Amino acid sequence: MMKYSLIYADPAWEYGNTVSNGAATNHYGTMKLIDMKRLPVWDLAADDAVLAMWFTGTHTREAIELAEAWGFKVRTMKGFTWVKFNPLAEQHINKALQAGGVEDFYDFLDLLNEQTRMNGGDYTRANTEDMLIATRGNGLERQCASIKQVIYSPLGEHSQKPAEARFRLEKLYGDVPRIELFSRSGAPGWDHWGNQAERPAVHLLPGVVCAIDWAKGEVA
Repeated sequence: MMKYSLIYADPAWEYGNTVSNGAATNHYGTMKLIDMKRLPVWDLAADDAVLAMWFTGTHTREAIELAEAWGFKVRTMKGFTWVKFNPLAEQHINKALQAGGVEDFYDFLDLLNEQTRMNGGDYTRANTEDMLIATRGNGLERQCASIKQVIYSPLGEHSQKPAEARFRLEKLYGDVPRIELFSRSGAPGWDHWGNQAERPAVHLLPGVVCAIDWAKGEVA
């Protein structure tokens, strides 16, 4: 079975409140933390590997626990920070610029702030999401020193992450064996696993992992 040097994950977090959990379960299947911990990601990972994993602000502790359960040590909670723009932000910003309503730098900052997503939150209204970086063994050597932390991108479908994150990971770590877990769809150069992914590379269940040979139409 293939061993992966780069594992990119967007776990199907369960939430403790009815509103957030309902919003998630209406669009995709969530998993209990204990079940995600039992997914044998350690069997997918190479001896020296990197885990890049999305988490929300309410799940910081759970994200650390999950990374450790999979055999990784968290190195930073701020690998990437996604600033979420509204889906129509591009059209709204272009329209405002064309109308001449932006006269200086601070007008432009106000315009950007108006177009960021306003989610819930008990303290401030959430409009970002973070990706942690964790390593197994020696991790991976950085291939590009110019990759920046903040990603500005409009929202896609529910919980869909920006493709820019994948592109930056490719530049950061180079052409290594890589897989996306909890994937929605395929992307060139990546293997995939997820209940929304077509032709996944592996069959992954709590306590079980098997490679899939699509040429033979069988689980290896």
